[in-house]
Amino acid sequence: MMSRLGPSSTGNPAMTLIARRALLAASALPLAGPAFAQAYPTRPLRLIVGFGAGGISDLVARLVAEAAGQAIGQSIIVENRTGAGGTIAAEAAARATPDGYTLLFGGPSLFAINAVMMGGSVADTAKELAPVLPLASTPHVLVVRPQLGVTDLAGFVARARQRNGEMTWSTAGVGTSPHQTMVLLQSLSGARFTPVHYRSGAAGVQAVLSGEVDVTAEATAVVVEHIRAGTLVGLVAAAPERLDLLPNVPSSKEAGMAELENGSLSALLVPRATPQPVRDKLREAFGTALASATLRQRLAQQGTFALGGDAAALEGMIATEVAKWRPLLAGLAG
Repeated sequence: MMSRLGPSSTGNPAMTLIARRALLAASALPLAGPAFAQAYPTRPLRLIVGFGAGGISDLVARLVAEAAGQAIGQSIIVENRTGAGGTIAAEAAARATPDGYTLLFGGPSLFAINAVMMGGSVADTAKELAPVLPLASTPHVLVVRPQLGVTDLAGFVARARQRNGEMTWSTAGVGTSPHQTMVLLQSLSGARFTPVHYRSGAAGVQAVLSGEVDVTAEATAVVVEHIRAGTLVGLVAAAPERLDLLPNVPSSKEAGMAELENGSLSALLVPRATPQPVRDKLREAFGTALASATLRQRLAQQGTFALGGDAAALEGMIATEVAKWRPLLAGLAG
């Protein structure tokens, strides 16, 4: 497995998980009163994103942050903390003061994917974060360079089988949604690929364009203009229906592999000790933003569907993702 990622953070080994949670909970006690919740927020908020500028996570996070900031009455500043498939960002959010001013733009993959593939420390980090609500969903499109000489999914799979693991696949890091799509396609088709990990989905797409790697699966917004320009070939949309932005790219069902459905799922999370009244304010503000016609239209232009809901809805999504992905990824852990 090749990598274009920097080293991951190991945290402070001297502080146990239990001690850290106790410290966070104690620090949150003065914040839990009604006066604090009523006044909150009194300054700008920070939304940590685990992937680089130009990728779908960054694009969606900035759109949602702008609208939610208007709803809550304070600016929400996006901060990119790249590396380790979003785990570095999750660690930074989990260790932040649980006062509602540090938020994580994460997703079910932290619980269902990273915790399986990266070991116990990541699972511990996931336990230190609390779900607030689902944010958005963006289906993937499988793309290759025209020079590869394939124009449909069946031809691509046949070529990959012939090359027997030599075909390279760019991802945004171990356990990220492009990596998930690769693993899912391997399971469904019997083909094998070599993953090459980059800091963002956009960087992975550039690697395909330059010929550094053969294939990737990325969000519609990241690949749509390249497909329209003919510099990339869209083989299949990993969705049950064709996408409005790419009406000429077949759905997974039309391509003969209906189970090939995946994309980028995003959610809002906070440090576990964040007071419930603050979580409620965040859920209300982000929910209001996601329900607005303006934001929904702006997301649709990125090939993304607004979600919304509450913590229970997000917990249900996490449970579904865990059930789907753990059996596929357990063999790749380490």
